[in-house]
Amino acid sequence: MNSRFNDPHRAQRDLLRGCELLGGLPPDVLSELVAASRIVELSANRTLYEAGELIREAHILFNGSVKRAVSMPGGATRVIEIVQNEQLLGMGEVFSASHYASTCSGITHALLVAIDIRKLRDMVLHSHELSCRIITALARRQCATEFDATGFHYGLTGAQRLLDYLLEQAGERAGLAGETTVLLKASKKVIAARIGMTPESLSRNLRELSDQGVIVVDGRNVHIQNAALLDTGSGNTRQRLNFSRKRKSDASPLEKALSSGALVNLCGRLRLLSQRMALTWAAIASGVVTSQARIRFRQLEKDFVRNLERLDGLDLTPDFNARLAVIKDLWPRYLEAMSLEAAEGGDRIFALSEQMLEVADSLTLFATRLSGIPEAHYVNVAGRNRMLSQRIAKFFLFREWPKLQETIAGLSPQVCAEFESNLSELVQAADRQPELVAQLEVVAKQWQKFIRALCPDLSHAGKTKHARLVLAEGERLLRCVDTSVKLFERLSK
Repeated sequence: MNSRFNDPHRAQRDLLRGCELLGGLPPDVLSELVAASRIVELSANRTLYEAGELIREAHILFNGSVKRAVSMPGGATRVIEIVQNEQLLGMGEVFSASHYASTCSGITHALLVAIDIRKLRDMVLHSHELSCRIITALARRQCATEFDATGFHYGLTGAQRLLDYLLEQAGERAGLAGETTVLLKASKKVIAARIGMTPESLSRNLRELSDQGVIVVDGRNVHIQNAALLDTGSGNTRQRLNFSRKRKSDASPLEKALSSGALVNLCGRLRLLSQRMALTWAAIASGVVTSQARIRFRQLEKDFVRNLERLDGLDLTPDFNARLAVIKDLWPRYLEAMSLEAAEGGDRIFALSEQMLEVADSLTLFATRLSGIPEAHYVNVAGRNRMLSQRIAKFFLFREWPKLQETIAGLSPQVCAEFESNLSELVQAADRQPELVAQLEVVAKQWQKFIRALCPDLSHAGKTKHARLVLAEGERLLRCVDTSVKLFERLSK
């Protein structure tokens, strides 16, 4: 039997192998760290460790979000860090102290790997490559801390500090000359405490940035417009925020209606939503995620109806309207089937999701041909990959239904191959467009993380845990690909 199936640390090994800090280390170094590690699931509002506790483990966050806080004189609590990207928590504490100086607790459900601190410190001493990586990570953290302090003490406005925080949460996506979406997993109270303002001030500054056209706020999603154009070192607010969106009066009649690329993107969103809804239903029915998934499902339903109504209001050509009518006819049946959360309905919902995908894809392809411009083709291809990120995740959850296993086993390799083929085509098309090249590199990296999450059998660590990991990586992939769709859409204008 393959030794991988007998590896008691397989889940940790797969996670650590794919992480930026430890991935690619010599096999012997990685194996020693894996042997001294364990997987930790942290619920929202639960404490991982408290200030004053002896440091016994170092923790690497892989998905979810946590906060680190310290107690101030007088009893107040100051949030010093909100972490929602892959990161070694409290790196300064871990390598310089014997006791934690901060308290770490979950904001959302989080998945971490804990490594015995004695083993980690010993490996840093004896592995040149690991020590170099730690030094680099510490240096980056020091630069971020210095910049953070500068923002608080040398004249940056509240709006600027908020924007810097949003860019920090965007991580590697912040440098792209395109729209970047940040999900605010923490409450306004926690975020306000992190950047040194009251929740009321946070709301005012969000409105200021929104009025300036710098961000678009959609619930907990904040869309950053042209993040790469921001001069984060300038203290002049107007200079930093002076790239507002066009005033409505400046838009051409065509832009007021819908550009060719925007039409393809809008049709493609129906395609995407058909898969996201089925995926979310499966997460509820299988008990992977319940309360959060129900909220998301209702939002997806509203998004589908809103997109459908907008397309219906365009009244383009008879052929376009005929294809749209097929979707409108199928939609009530699809929604009715998903109104029941009973697992026995999985076979029918899977079939309807594939049928809805087929008719929505037909509409999108027709919109692509209707546009009459080559750029619209790439909006469609990027949109296909956006949809495929969710379709593949859908396959992962629906394989729990016995009647679907054979079908999914046959489809999965084809769909993964299509994603990679589409990505290659987009990379070729992105030549001489630096922002697109950069974004597609991000997509490629996240695609590999998603594939790694799909492949290992984590059943010994819990099917639910594995499913949540797949959903989290699929969601990250979706956000990455969605940015590429928007960038290709801009080229079509």
